[in-house]
Amino acid sequence: MKKIIFLISLIFFGCASQKPIEPNKVLDFDIPEQWEVSISQNLDFDQEWWKIFNDDNLNSYLVEFMDENINLEKAMLNTIKAKQASVIATGSLFPSISANSSAVESEQNTAGFPPFFSTLFGQSSDEVTVFTQENYNLSLGTQWEIDLWGKLRQGRIATKQQYLSAMYYEDFLKLSLTAEASKLYFSIIEAEQVLNNASKKLKNAETIFELYSLRYNKGSISIQAYQQSEIIFNATKSDYNNKLLIVNALKREAKLLVKDYPSTEFVVNNNFPKKLPSIPSTLPADIVKRRPDLIAQQYNLLANKALDRQALLNLFPTFSLTGSYGSSSNDLEDLTNEDFSVWNKGLNVFVPVFNAGKLIANKKLAKTNREIAMLDFVNTLLNAYKEVESGFESDLTSNQALEIINQNIILSESIYDTTFEGFIKGSSTFEDAINANNALYDNLDLKARLEKVRIEQRINLILALGGGFKTND
Repeated sequence: MKKIIFLISLIFFGCASQKPIEPNKVLDFDIPEQWEVSISQNLDFDQEWWKIFNDDNLNSYLVEFMDENINLEKAMLNTIKAKQASVIATGSLFPSISANSSAVESEQNTAGFPPFFSTLFGQSSDEVTVFTQENYNLSLGTQWEIDLWGKLRQGRIATKQQYLSAMYYEDFLKLSLTAEASKLYFSIIEAEQVLNNASKKLKNAETIFELYSLRYNKGSISIQAYQQSEIIFNATKSDYNNKLLIVNALKREAKLLVKDYPSTEFVVNNNFPKKLPSIPSTLPADIVKRRPDLIAQQYNLLANKALDRQALLNLFPTFSLTGSYGSSSNDLEDLTNEDFSVWNKGLNVFVPVFNAGKLIANKKLAKTNREIAMLDFVNTLLNAYKEVESGFESDLTSNQALEIINQNIILSESIYDTTFEGFIKGSSTFEDAINANNALYDNLDLKARLEKVRIEQRINLILALGGGFKTND
């Protein structure tokens, strides 16, 4: 870990360049060969990757999501706050100018205190001589801290980098939250397909149970066998109701994400999309540098570097120029008379002598924050590589699993048809028919789940790569 930090310090802080960090200069291991192939020229980045699903309901939902989601609104407001902080820091580099006016009336008497108190002490108001004086002032003043050591400039750099970090973090939040919203949408498709399977499963179970009831009424089976079959049939009904609850809960969650009343009125397609967002077969090692969260971390690193430098410069003396020009008179009419003009200029010097170690502690705190920012960047970079590697592997595995379940469904359908025919003829038991029915729809449920997982893995890979890709034909 120390070696990684040293490399970052040497490469990143050893120069004033603000270019993106090269991962192979930060990490002390070789990038895998397959990451070193350049992207072909006809491949471009696509931030609206979800449109490749060709699902109008999904497109409409994500458009509303981008406009109404509370977390995205908060991220946008945080970016605005960071921008205003940058404006404030920039303004500190320039002189501040302010206008000031005042009107003062003063009173003095021979008693030495106000007339009201003179009366209380038994002194006649006729015995007290009162002098009244009025004074009017109008001035324009300025103050300017001379940034001799670059302290204010470092503050401006820090706030600008914090603004850029917030801006890219907002982009990352848009990418990650739209990914989660898309996953939720496809979870609803899965849940509705599972619910539809449960409905068919219940219908088949009801048919089998009715046939079994006829045999019981004819006295061909015992009451214990009939009661056991009723328990199994009731369990199938309960399973359907539970799956309906899951569908409604997911729909309410989707409505909440767009700041809408949590009703179950949410429309999705009946089937999963056949076409998924494309991913190139080979990628360059530095593809992760397009990830908004990594770029945000880099700007955060620059900001903490500037704040660390500023904390050191706070130990140096501060020089400020002050000045004002205006007029002062006992008569309001004389304020515009040049003979009553007043002006001053000066230089203020502030040297920190004793502050109970606050400035030293602030410097140590800034250095610690800079080191934390370095570790955060390294951690984010390593996680980026891990997510890409895991994403490719999971994407391949999910496709293979889907091929297997399709084969199992064909077998399950054949087994169910054979078993049900045998149940009609009396060669198969109730349990055999119900088990075959359950196995068929369990496999259909698993197919819906794997369809969703396959899409989720592709979305996760897009998120790991910092966005989608499109081919410019």
